Amino acid sequence: MEVKIYREPENEALIVDEEQLQEYKALLKELNLEAPADIDQKRVPNIYIHMNKTMAKQLQAVCPDIKEIKEYKRSTIPLEVLKVYQFALQNKMFEGFDIWFNSKDPDPMLIGWNYLNNEDRDNNYTWRKSRTLIARWGDCALELPELLQLGFDKIKQQLLDKAAKGKDLCESILKDPDRFVRDAIDEKSVSFDLNTSVNKSIY
Repeated sequence: MEVKIYREPENEALIVDEEQLQEYKALLKELNLEAPADIDQKRVPNIYIHMNKTMAKQLQAVCPDIKEIKEYKRSTIPLEVLKVYQFALQNKMFEGFDIWFNSKDPDPMLIGWNYLNNEDRDNNYTWRKSRTLIARWGDCALELPELLQLGFDKIKQQLLDKAAKGKDLCESILKDPDRFVRDAIDEKSVSFDLNTSVNKSIY
């Protein structure tokens, strides 16, 4: 089994270097800059890979199923991943942790998340979260660019499969339009769509 921990290279030293961590906090304060994480309440800033919307959609194509980490039972979580989870938990880096996985394929991901603001938190707006890729494990723990390309390819294949079905339907209509007119008169549904399974959108 392979394990891949996804850390921001420039922040990796903050895991163990307390002096550098304090320097980081002091410099943010001196420059009057807002930290990417609330470091007054969290002991370290986020050292893992933040997911923008595009990244999240591509990774969801790879692992479309989601379980809160305490509810995840599909496979054994490796010791190295449990240690990373413990570190993030103890340092209050995230408000919650999910496991993204694919019921047909191996290689789940550990995802940390925070609400975008207090209003989202108070109203439990689950769709209003900032997500972070922490770790992946299984038969093939890919580097991030390879992982994103895998998601891109899966979305493309979904679109191509649906386009092929749509093409077949269009050719059938052109070949025998009377049958489809009769179906329409009888209120039988004649339709197809090009939506992919990732947020029901085409990219």
